[in-house]
Amino acid sequence: GFVHSYATRLRVMSYDGSIRIVENEEEMRYWRCSFGLLGIILGIEFQLEQREQLQMYAVEKKMESWSAEEFWKFVKQHAEADVPSDIVPEGGIGTRKSWNGEYFIDFINGGETPSVAVYAQKANSSVDVVDFDGELGIPSNIHEEYEKLMNMQVKDGIHGHMTWGEAARRDGSPPIKIASVDVNDFLGSMKRLPLARVMSKQAIVQIPNMAAKLNGKYNDGFFLTHSPAALAAAYFVHPSKGFEAMDFLRRVQLNSTNDKDFMWNLPGEFRFINVQDSAVLQPVEPGLWFNAQMISFADLAKNDQAWKKDFKLVEDHWINKLGAKPHMGKLMGFREQENGEVEPFADEYVCTIYSSEQKQAFSAYREQMDPEGLFATGLGMKFLAPCA
Repeated sequence: GFVHSYATRLRVMSYDGSIRIVENEEEMRYWRCSFGLLGIILGIEFQLEQREQLQMYAVEKKMESWSAEEFWKFVKQHAEADVPSDIVPEGGIGTRKSWNGEYFIDFINGGETPSVAVYAQKANSSVDVVDFDGELGIPSNIHEEYEKLMNMQVKDGIHGHMTWGEAARRDGSPPIKIASVDVNDFLGSMKRLPLARVMSKQAIVQIPNMAAKLNGKYNDGFFLTHSPAALAAAYFVHPSKGFEAMDFLRRVQLNSTNDKDFMWNLPGEFRFINVQDSAVLQPVEPGLWFNAQMISFADLAKNDQAWKKDFKLVEDHWINKLGAKPHMGKLMGFREQENGEVEPFADEYVCTIYSSEQKQAFSAYREQMDPEGLFATGLGMKFLAPCA
């Protein structure tokens, strides 16, 4: 589910500089997804889940054909996703032992038989005690491995050399490497089509190795210690529409191989989200959702308009044909401006995400918390604005 669902108490600073603890559930529903509009969050208390046994693993497979049945067969049978058959009948009935999974499909290289991979986790009674070559509990040298990671020297293009721990606190994890080469250096060394194919394939190939490596060192469920500075937009659709969402992305990505302006270069991605009723400003209702994601590096585009137009093409289909709702922390709302250029976060779209009831309820509370409008700025206020 959403991370904010696990927040139980907050230490916050109000517009007048006073500090207090928010713990009443009614108030927490406003603060959990508040876009910085209510005050400054200084501390968070999280609800934790006990997992005495945790199994990090990956499954990779070349699909026999690209169809809804084969797609859901991989999700249910091979990845063991917790997807009820009454929600999605295709693919049969699986074990449903995996409580978490992140899926990747290499459309660029796959054609009618793309390769698909999942990084997944099982916990407690669901783990494979037999025939699993990896850690199920806490690795014996976990403290030493964490210390090595935190002290590892990295370099970015702005601040220079620093420890991994400093980089993670400052800007997030450092850039990922594809085929042992920094992505930013790699992008300028090859022609577009071969490079796009290599990058998409390597992203799939590296998943099992990364899962096995992190399983042995930490086994804490985290998948990446380095991450790419890639473009990303994600949308929630009903699981029954998941294959259709990925099928359209597949067609757009394959068409881009003949495009001189922009070529997709990373796999299609998706996951499942169990949404709880825990915040006033949630983009989707409680229940199981399919989260479809399009990701790509901008560097293979002729200019920023080239990739923005393709992102808009996919978004338009997902929203208008499949009823998709956006991930609030990623790119969204691509619209053509009067000058013909496409830009994200268009006012006429972001104002449509929340209902009038949600906007009114949150705005009334916001005015109580910030009567002087100190925090009333940024994209959050556009989410609350009435649509013209």
